[in-house]
Amino acid sequence: MKKTIVAGAVLSTLFLGEKAVDAAQYTVKSGDSLWKIAQTFRTSVNEIKALNQLTSDTIFIGQVLQVPDAPTTVQTPAPTTQTVASTTATYTIQSGDTLSTIARRWNTTVTRLLELNPTITDVNRIYVGQVIKVPTIITTNTTTNQLTSPTPAPTMTQTSVPTSTTSASKSYIVQPGDTLSTIAKKFNVTVNDLLALNPNITNVDFIRVGQTINVPLSWEERANAIIETGKKYVGAKYLFGAPTTRTDVFDCSSFTYRVYSENGITLPRTSREQAMVGTEVPLASVRKGDLIFFDTTGDGVINHVSIVVDSETLLHAATSTGVAFANMKPYWAPRAVKAVRLF
Repeated sequence: MKKTIVAGAVLSTLFLGEKAVDAAQYTVKSGDSLWKIAQTFRTSVNEIKALNQLTSDTIFIGQVLQVPDAPTTVQTPAPTTQTVASTTATYTIQSGDTLSTIARRWNTTVTRLLELNPTITDVNRIYVGQVIKVPTIITTNTTTNQLTSPTPAPTMTQTSVPTSTTSASKSYIVQPGDTLSTIAKKFNVTVNDLLALNPNITNVDFIRVGQTINVPLSWEERANAIIETGKKYVGAKYLFGAPTTRTDVFDCSSFTYRVYSENGITLPRTSREQAMVGTEVPLASVRKGDLIFFDTTGDGVINHVSIVVDSETLLHAATSTGVAFANMKPYWAPRAVKAVRLF
């Protein structure tokens, strides 16, 4: 069996067979890496390299790769149950969700999610708070003849990215003609966002000229603050497993944990956990303040995280340099596997 998956098609279909017995073709698109493709097809980077006789991790847009393809698995139901109907439930998207992780959580495929949610036209464009349909199955117990609906797969633990009113806001002096609505529009937020930043405002229709209120920083202001925070620790030594309370030594993820926490963003402790928060962005579209993740051993496992300074520069805690700036090329770029945006 052969099938072709072209660039732009859904990448995250989950294959449920137990063993790959054939190969499919996949066309590399922008933002892809061998690690990302391996995760999509539930295989390893080394297996993809072996299938395609690759001698390095470098791939290019439009390149056609052989990837493992699993046959459809027919699952035999337990003797006491039989499926009688399929239905849908609703799910509210959380921070860090992608269609791929949602599909895995509900034991379905991205293709099925797109069928249930025709308003989603881009698999990379979902947003926190969006309500989507997810499939569920109703079964009947042949012994008791009672209908039951299985409990949905448990929600994966996602670390939220809270905003601190002190580090993620700045002061604004109310001008003649200002209202909370016009100020909200000026800073591209909602009136409720402003109220959350200013709990002393109890009447949305009453603010006065000359009053100082808190308004959110722009993404660029927040990114600049994060980079300035990181620069304070340049020169600190590397120590694997460094406690997050120490600032004289860091490993890669204790460094990002510390820097972002000083700017009102709480991250999990490890690089693999940090890769699950925020919103994934294409590697080609990273901007300063984003986190970028690496697989330096080619085993399909994230083992390093850095802060993006610009498209060519990183700020991180590396084993060889400690906390330092680094150039993406030539070493880091081929090993980059994922980027996430936290604000």
